[in-house]
Amino acid sequence: MKRKHKSKKVVQPPMTEAELAKEGIKPQIYKRRWWILGSLCLALFVEMVANGSLNMALPDMARDMNLSQLDLTWIVNTYTLLFASLLFVAGAVGDRYGRKRIMQIGLVLFSASSIYAGFFAGSALELIIMRVLMGIGGAMIMPATLSIVNNIFPRRERPQAMAVWGTVAGAGMMLGSVVSGLLINIFHWHAIFIFTATLTVIAFVANCLLVPESVDEHKTPVDWLGGLFAFLGVFGLVYGITELPDSLRGVETATNPMLVWSALVAAIISLVVFVWWEWRSKHPMLDMKLFRSSGFGISSLILVLTFLALSGTMYGMSILEQSIIGFSPLEAALYMIPVMIPMMILSPLVPKLAARFSSRWVISAGLVITAVAFLLISQLDGSVTYWHIFGCMVMMVVGITFAMIPSTNLLMLVVPKNRSGMGSAMEDTTRELGSALGVALIGSSINTIYNTNIHAATAQLPPQLTQAGQAIEKSLPAAQQVIDQLAKTGALPSPAAEQLLMAAKNAWMDGFGHAALISAGIMLVTAVICAIFFIKKAEEDKLTSAATPHGR
Repeated sequence: MKRKHKSKKVVQPPMTEAELAKEGIKPQIYKRRWWILGSLCLALFVEMVANGSLNMALPDMARDMNLSQLDLTWIVNTYTLLFASLLFVAGAVGDRYGRKRIMQIGLVLFSASSIYAGFFAGSALELIIMRVLMGIGGAMIMPATLSIVNNIFPRRERPQAMAVWGTVAGAGMMLGSVVSGLLINIFHWHAIFIFTATLTVIAFVANCLLVPESVDEHKTPVDWLGGLFAFLGVFGLVYGITELPDSLRGVETATNPMLVWSALVAAIISLVVFVWWEWRSKHPMLDMKLFRSSGFGISSLILVLTFLALSGTMYGMSILEQSIIGFSPLEAALYMIPVMIPMMILSPLVPKLAARFSSRWVISAGLVITAVAFLLISQLDGSVTYWHIFGCMVMMVVGITFAMIPSTNLLMLVVPKNRSGMGSAMEDTTRELGSALGVALIGSSINTIYNTNIHAATAQLPPQLTQAGQAIEKSLPAAQQVIDQLAKTGALPSPAAEQLLMAAKNAWMDGFGHAALISAGIMLVTAVICAIFFIKKAEEDKLTSAATPHGR
């Protein structure tokens, strides 16, 4: 009898046309929903590969263009900065005027800017501008993918569909590193942008053929003023955090401290005004009442803090693998492949675990596992090997998978279906805001500690090598190049060069270790918040049951 009971639970009957009508899904769309999901995931994959692939190219870019650590930070961060700042506007515009239409425009912009970056860009400024345009295009792509998934899948299948979406998002970042490693090894870092443009064209054609148009049937007006406040708040916040460390240290190329503090103050004011405006707006870009549900509010907080810690630490991984361990870009990329396997295996299982044990405990466990991984990373030094970081990275991926998928599902479950763009924009904003803040805050922390520590070593160089010492203080890849040149020309004896190089590696690893320790603390605090305040199992079951036809 028990076996028969289990078999009935595993196999769900197909949905009837009446049930589909209740959820606003056309039968012909329901029949090809998985093909549509594949097409949407391709567009998502393009955006994630473009974002994740650039980290692997940072050392080569720094050497080719003589870029500082701040240049590298902004080339990476301008994308996430513009992306995060515009997600709410893009989501609202997609809801109102057509999610597919906005996604297609974003794919065209993404492709055009990638082509310019691949064929014509020759300076940090040009790359930053192209990354800005790619960020705008990405902001039009990513919310549309999740909001369309929210509209073409019935509620009972949505957790699995979103698990696939989340797996593609996570794997895309890691596969981006693999792809970039291959391209750099065979061609040049410019080929990364050319490859991205090619993928974008394919995604554009696939979406034209497969994806149905999807709009808010209530035709809710776009809250342009709220979008402006959100843009100014996020932009100013990330800009200020990125520039503040160098400004406080008085670095020659740093922005005036008064401008940085002004940006931070303006950002805080803009965010406060945004919240006030959204409370009183008839058609808010972000319905503040949704935060009354911990399934929405705490999920958003979990995603922000998780991606803040993760992105800030992963930002330094490519430099660690290449400049500390000594991998080539290709080797670093290939060694990342095994790390992806746990995410691919666990993603389909996590929704079932969340349904069985509650999302609250699955997420909390994931956050604790991630914290332990960061604690282990914080103990590494300049003699680190790949096998020292392999176990830590696997633990990190497992923990993030457990935390990310249930948070995303519950956040979207709370949002009204006709405002899927708003829910998707909130989910994407939490990820990207966390990522941008992580790169800015933790990247700046690594840079600050590296500069402070290495200055003690460069201060001992002969007066005629003062300029070389300043170059060494820019970044670890730059330090390796300069020290190698000094040794080859005989300006610095080989033993002294080796000692200085090890000092540079230890200085950078000290900064990276401090960043990992900060990330571990963030994960533990987030786990406590989740365990205490997150939606309870009974509430979660009630929410899921109420949203599903016939309680399915």
